[in-house]
Amino acid sequence: MSEYEGFKIVYEVIHLPKGKWGILIEIIRRVDGEILMARHNPFPSHPFDTKLEALEHVNRYIASTLDDLDDAHTVRRIA
Repeated sequence: MSEYEGFKIVYEVIHLPKGKWGILIEIIRRVDGEILMARHNPFPSHPFDTKLEALEHVNRYIASTLDDLDDAHTVRRIA
């Protein structure tokens, strides 16, 4: 996936009690191995009903987070 080039995305969809699902995500920059976002649950109070629903949220979360990280690390030169 070209939009994730330069990043290593580690995520785990975990089974919770009562048939619910949760997510753990970590984002690492490939160039220097810096952990940009340590392993965490971005939706701590929102267990998902299905594994597919959890995976859909993973994809949306990663896309928006990488956009935010990219914007934060972009240096813009004003002429």
